Amino acid sequence: MYTKILRMKWVAAALACLAALPARADAPQQDGPTTLAIFYRANPADRPAFRQYLRGNELDRLAGWKKGGILKAYQILYNPYVDEKTWDAALLLEFPSYSQVGQWQDIEQTSPGGLDRRGLALARPIETYSLDLRWAEGDGDPDRGVYYIINYTVGNDENWKKWDQSFMGYGLPQMHGWIRDKVLVSYKMFTNRYDSGSRWDQLLLLHYHDLPALGRRDAEMAKVRAELAKDPNFKPLIDHTHAFHTEGNDILAVPVVK
Repeated sequence: MYTKILRMKWVAAALACLAALPARADAPQQDGPTTLAIFYRANPADRPAFRQYLRGNELDRLAGWKKGGILKAYQILYNPYVDEKTWDAALLLEFPSYSQVGQWQDIEQTSPGGLDRRGLALARPIETYSLDLRWAEGDGDPDRGVYYIINYTVGNDENWKKWDQSFMGYGLPQMHGWIRDKVLVSYKMFTNRYDSGSRWDQLLLLHYHDLPALGRRDAEMAKVRAELAKDPNFKPLIDHTHAFHTEGNDILAVPVVK
């Protein structure tokens, strides 16, 4: 009974913290997810050439697909560091509708991962995720600044309920504070529609103004948490949030632009 009362308290706290938050929650698409994330890995010796390829050939191809109505938006992010446990580049594709995702499947038959023969000689697609945008706040030029990317594995249905409610009350207010303080430009939280096997469940993109802003990340986190801890609705969430998920390898990334 005592555990049940505690659980009710932190759920109520999460909802109270969320009440005045100007974040957007998008319901999952009824006919299928309209965002794809494709991740690539290159040999260290090929990384410079692959990055140049992305800046040239790949961006031109993506622009053509957008002009043709297949894509609504796209973004390429590049990991500035070599790390064999993560990825070298990521392609985020947003489609106007789920039917355009089907058109992308046709493209994949001759261009795996959206890469032509030259691109495939430099890197290989290693994973593709179908994503729903769940939470977003902030606005700014996505081709400027630096990104800090985190993936989470939540697990079973019971953990999903607890973690979702806790994230709304614990995570969203903090990120709202970082945007308010002009450290963070924006954030987007995506949910993996097909999360079976060893795949992660959620992907968080934190868009910082620049590298110095990212360098203030720890100090800003401590500052905003201290502010929020004064709210009795926030306190019950601090000790419970991390019990419902595991965090994957965090990745620093920069946008690839012409």
